[in-house]
Amino acid sequence: MSDEARLLAEIHAARALMRASDLARDTSRRPGIAELWVHATREPGGPVDLAVVRAIRGDPATARRYRALLAGQAIAHAPLAAAASDGAVASRRVGPFTLEILPADDDAPPLLVLRSSAARPPRAIEAMLGDETVRLALPPAIDGAILVALDPGVPEAARVGEMLRDRACAVFLL
Repeated sequence: MSDEARLLAEIHAARALMRASDLARDTSRRPGIAELWVHATREPGGPVDLAVVRAIRGDPATARRYRALLAGQAIAHAPLAAAASDGAVASRRVGPFTLEILPADDDAPPLLVLRSSAARPPRAIEAMLGDETVRLALPPAIDGAILVALDPGVPEAARVGEMLRDRACAVFLL
């Protein structure tokens, strides 16, 4: 083997060791419960810690801990939709709440309607699908119903509507 080939092989081996070391360091630096709690209780639209988001997306154990924290503080949650059909979900039960997506009219966007007789209405909804998470603030309830326009001009609202139609989407009402 020539000197150049040997040098190139040593460089590749050193690079592989550095990557393995970085990967081990990244997985050992999981966010603690306090950091996950701060992320779980944040206000919709507020700042997020990108290291925590990255850990939730990249580490299944961290994602499970985060979902457990959300479930513990949620008024209601559903890990999956219990759909009666194999098409898109238009209605689902989440604890004492019924979530229904009404189709768009000619000049009105689709509506998300949350109905319940629960004493405490949720202040936010968080939808999780795969490694994507979207949190949306909810308006106050009027006569036991919360209406949210899933306006395509509001990216978070439109994305929540798309995610809620998928049976694999987890929903947390906070």
